[in-house]
Amino acid sequence: MKLFIRQSFTQADKSQSNVIQGVIDLIKELFPKTNFLTGEQASCSASFIENFEVTTGLIFTPKAFRNYRLALLDEADALLFIRTSMSESGAFELSYNLHAGSPKPVFYAHWRNAPIKTTLLKELDQEFPVRYGEFVSPKDLREPFAAFAQEYQLSANAPEFEKQDRALITEPA
Repeated sequence: MKLFIRQSFTQADKSQSNVIQGVIDLIKELFPKTNFLTGEQASCSASFIENFEVTTGLIFTPKAFRNYRLALLDEADALLFIRTSMSESGAFELSYNLHAGSPKPVFYAHWRNAPIKTTLLKELDQEFPVRYGEFVSPKDLREPFAAFAQEYQLSANAPEFEKQDRALITEPA
């Protein structure tokens, strides 16, 4: 699965970056063969520009950043939106994806401390391939994200969960 991670950059502090990293680590655990198009390390307001420049070799400008991100969106199989704070750029990328000819499925993980207040971001699942998952701790997303990956056939190795105790069932190697 080629996964595009959307996180807040300019509004995210180090503690939010740690929450985002926890979600990324969970996805790596559930789907070890995932190709993280946007990288496997969370960024924050203090690090995202430097991370962009190191990754791409380009000088950061809004145009260069936008073109890079939109090209990655075009390449992705799915988008994981991790909301820990408001993100205008995130809404832009989400809209770009959803109004493309064939929108990629989106898992919109919103941290309980960052509820969705924007009306236009609510109930997208009624019209588009979007699934929502609220979380306090990244581990809260284990089952919903696995179900999302299975629903959209994003990985042949999607973990399954038992209904009773919600324990992860793994296949023998």
